[in-house]
Amino acid sequence: MFAPGQDDVSNIHRRWSFTTFGPSSSKISYAIWLGCAAVVIVLSHLYHLQADAQGLAIYLPLGIAALIGSHFLDYLALHGTPVNKLSKVAHVSAFANGLWALTVLLGVAADLVFGKPPGMDYIAAGMLLAIGLRIGIFTSVFGAGTGRAIAVSFIQPLIFLFAFLPPSYYSIAASSSIGLAFGAAFVALGIVWTVLADRAGRPEIKSTFGVLQAFIAAWTENRVDKMEEFTEAKAHDDIVSTKIIRFGSLAAIILPDVHPGPFSTVGGSNLPYVLHETFNKRAIVMHSVSDHSLNIPSKKEVDRYVNELAKRTVVEKGDTCCMPLQVRINNSTSTGIAFGNAAVVMLSLSPKGMEDVPQSVRMELESFGIGLGFSDVLVVDCHNAMGKHLDHSERDDLVGSAKQCLEQLKRQPQHKFSIGFAGQNDVSRMPNLEGELGQAGLAVLVISVNGKNYAIGWADSNNMENRLRNHVASKASGNFTLLELCSSDTHSTSGKRTREGYFPLGTNSSADDIADAYSELCAKATERAASSMFELTTAQSTIKVMGQKQFGDYSSALDRSMSITKIFVAITVATYIAMLVLS
Repeated sequence: MFAPGQDDVSNIHRRWSFTTFGPSSSKISYAIWLGCAAVVIVLSHLYHLQADAQGLAIYLPLGIAALIGSHFLDYLALHGTPVNKLSKVAHVSAFANGLWALTVLLGVAADLVFGKPPGMDYIAAGMLLAIGLRIGIFTSVFGAGTGRAIAVSFIQPLIFLFAFLPPSYYSIAASSSIGLAFGAAFVALGIVWTVLADRAGRPEIKSTFGVLQAFIAAWTENRVDKMEEFTEAKAHDDIVSTKIIRFGSLAAIILPDVHPGPFSTVGGSNLPYVLHETFNKRAIVMHSVSDHSLNIPSKKEVDRYVNELAKRTVVEKGDTCCMPLQVRINNSTSTGIAFGNAAVVMLSLSPKGMEDVPQSVRMELESFGIGLGFSDVLVVDCHNAMGKHLDHSERDDLVGSAKQCLEQLKRQPQHKFSIGFAGQNDVSRMPNLEGELGQAGLAVLVISVNGKNYAIGWADSNNMENRLRNHVASKASGNFTLLELCSSDTHSTSGKRTREGYFPLGTNSSADDIADAYSELCAKATERAASSMFELTTAQSTIKVMGQKQFGDYSSALDRSMSITKIFVAITVATYIAMLVLS
């Protein structure tokens, strides 16, 4: 029913949620890090060491000062690793000190429950647990070699320990055999995990951590070279087509059979804007019926693709079109218009929403349209509401409505027409859509035919909030009919701390403000409408695309790595509980 690679992409999307786990800013990380360090010092002095408050007044600021100083040592010791930054080192320290603080807190509870005398076992074990976590993160995320990660991981915890611990307790800490034994087990688990998890994707993925580091560098630092090196190396050459309806110099509708992606600034993620700019920023770049297997892996291949568009050939030209029409079956809406013998049909399941339309739908509709006598059929996925993969009944409804639409289009009389275009710079007061829109922003194409004006709204966004399309249509006012609202599915806005990894249009912004902006764009485009002709051209481009197997390899590596991680987490928790009972 849909491309096999779709399941792999969905699986990778599910794993994305783990990247949102943790502090959302370096300020929060520093607060957690220092707060947990204070908990460790206070509990260690007042309970585990049974020391007085006078000593605490000396060792609390001394420990915090040592902690801050060693923070810079961590940063310097990790120099040259792919994602080393002070803020990222702080994130690691926040997690590590959090585990240490939790251990000394639970140590107090365990002593009270089991009637054990205070001791230093939990202080030592907590420190080594923090070291084990640091080893895992410095190896997997930062890209330090195992030996280097082990050495660096001991720096801050040891300096901190010796700073807040009175010298008279050094020998006692060294003789805390049970705490040191359990702590050594935590360190060993961290080291073994790094080796096994990194190899989880073999033989297809040589280093799982290498891909992770390349992803983080691209996502957080905008450094895409390593990620594109991975994606291009595993890509393959394919022939993709691009269909373009050009209305002279007035506007254009572009339907590329490649898919925006994979994410952020990598590869063809910003392809809709690249094409929008290539056609003088007077084009709406529609989402074709394509999936992530048709992502362009690198900027080099994007340039190759754009250059090959110059080789396009004319399929159909003329100066007439029919009146647009819509056919609805249950949740499915198909909106169509025919220019001469070329038909455009736009598919939507708004407000219910759906994932990318499967390519089998496009092939079926293209074949059906050719059978009706059309020279070509441009099948557009409106991509204007979020949802799941189509089930059988939804697919049947969508295909059924589109076929009815094509049949009616073929019987419609055609008339001379005019075209008007307006872009986001034509909005007098643009709403704040930061994070929701790519560089091309909003646009409207108006088709004036037989005395009536029909508008197609477009957004350079990755999908839309499910109710937005209907809300904008209901608010549209003026001498025009808003036919449809479409998104480009740009992936240049991805990398956000959300479940989806992006903000669909209308998520954090006002639906009324967006509706007002589209109404103004429709009015401007209607005013500018001028008599036009159309020319449908197609281009065949041989470029590298990522392919389904690549996503399958990443998905398998993630699954195996996650399985290994779950096993090691279970072993660590069991060891931790045993420590609380036996220490």
